[in-house]
Amino acid sequence: MAQVNQDALKTLKQTSALQQVNQGKRRTLSIPLNYTHIDETFVGDVVVHHPSMMEKLQVGVTRAQLLGGVVPLDTMTDNLSQIIATLDVVIDSKPGWFDIFSDTVEYEILEDVYVQYMNWVNAFRNNTRGDTNKGTSEDKQG
Repeated sequence: MAQVNQDALKTLKQTSALQQVNQGKRRTLSIPLNYTHIDETFVGDVVVHHPSMMEKLQVGVTRAQLLGGVVPLDTMTDNLSQIIATLDVVIDSKPGWFDIFSDTVEYEILEDVYVQYMNWVNAFRNNTRGDTNKGTSEDKQG
C-alpha cells in the first residue's frame, strides 16, 4: 500500500513540475498604444505575457491554420500570419478597438506591437557572447 502512495506522490510531483513549465513565469508587459493619427479612438494599453512552451506550440498551430497549410509566397503574408498567431496567444488584455482579426486594425499597428513584444521577449535570452561569469566553484555558497 505504501508503494502505491509513493507512486501517486511521484506522479503528482511530475505533473506539478510540468504544469509549472507550461505556465511559464507569467511575466507581463504593458504596451501603451497611441494611434490617434489613424483614428482618435485608437488609444490604450495592450498587456502581453511571456509565452510558456505550450503557448509557443499554440502559436505555430494557429499560424499553420491561418496559412491553411500553404507556405507563404510573400513576406507580408508570412509576417502577418506570425504576428496574428503570436498576439492571439500572448495578449492578456487590450482596448476594445484592438481586434487583431478586424480590418480596422492596420498592419502598422500590429507590427509595432509585435516588434515591442519581441524586443521584450528577446531581452530574457542570454546574449550571443556567451557566459561572462568569471566566478569559480571556490566562491560557491552552499
